[in-house]
Amino acid sequence: MMARLLVLCVAVLACIGIGSALQCLKCSFTFHGMPCHTTTTTCQAGEVCATIRGSSGGQGLIMRRNCVAEEKCNRNDTESYVGLKYTTTYYCCQGDFCNSAATLPTSHLSLPMALAMLGVWLIRLL
Repeated sequence: MMARLLVLCVAVLACIGIGSALQCLKCSFTFHGMPCHTTTTTCQAGEVCATIRGSSGGQGLIMRRNCVAEEKCNRNDTESYVGLKYTTTYYCCQGDFCNSAATLPTSHLSLPMALAMLGVWLIRLL
């Protein structure tokens, strides 16, 4: 009985973090392929993590990471800077620090969600 209560407490504590704000990496600007100094940022409501890439003529030019409004996800915007037209593409993901991958980001389970699932599984075994 005590073990079951302990597992239930762990599962509840893990679930508390699920509703917390999304944490993402922020990299203000870098040339595509170059290292970028990243910091941690907290997204606002309606935002997700993203890697934003700018390209022109099929060549990757710039990249940044940050929180973006969900409606920008998987969209392309055409912009112009100093007479150069380029396309900005937003690669979004939902999960703490999911925009940290060197390649296109994918969604990840958060640690609290994984712990909650483990707790439910352990309760069934006891």
